Amino acid sequence: PRHRYFGFDKLTGEVRWTSTPGGTVADMNTQSVGVVGVVNGQRLWIDGNADGHIYALKARTGEKVWEFHLSKRGINVSPILVDDTVYVAHSEENVDGGAMGRVVAIDATGSGDVTATHERWRVNEMAIGFSSPLVHDGRLYVIDNSANLFALDAETGTTQWEMSVGTVGKSSPVWADGKLYITEVNGNIRILQPGEDGATE
Repeated sequence: PRHRYFGFDKLTGEVRWTSTPGGTVADMNTQSVGVVGVVNGQRLWIDGNADGHIYALKARTGEKVWEFHLSKRGINVSPILVDDTVYVAHSEENVDGGAMGRVVAIDATGSGDVTATHERWRVNEMAIGFSSPLVHDGRLYVIDNSANLFALDAETGTTQWEMSVGTVGKSSPVWADGKLYITEVNGNIRILQPGEDGATE
């Protein structure tokens, strides 16, 4: 089994291309959803793969542009792209040590294997296995598996504040009307007004 991507003609449904950029899968069930964006004038499809890598493919052909080895297991978190930076996380074993989980910012302008060259910053031992990141006004919001909300500086990864928003965190934060909307596995919904040092309900 391999993790494959397909590009379809949006008018006819015809398969335009297939791509299998990775190796043997670590997990047979991964939930990462890719994002499309333009980097250096090139339209890319960027997604987490079942082999623990993040791949950037040419959106029109499926050709691999770059790869970043993030985890020893499959990626469930959907990446986000802001300008030329990809933000993504995981909660499995890291490739360069036994610690579990990491948040990374990746320079999306590279080519080939960019694992050692295009990491802008990382936060280790932050287990974010399902919730996708959110960036707003220079701040990166992430929710770990224990439903702790972290506000990180999007440029440096420095933690600005954190707060508990429940017990199990799997859904992604949403920004609307100047507020953060947080849902939690146990059915709770929180509407937060974020500030410099924390958030109020």
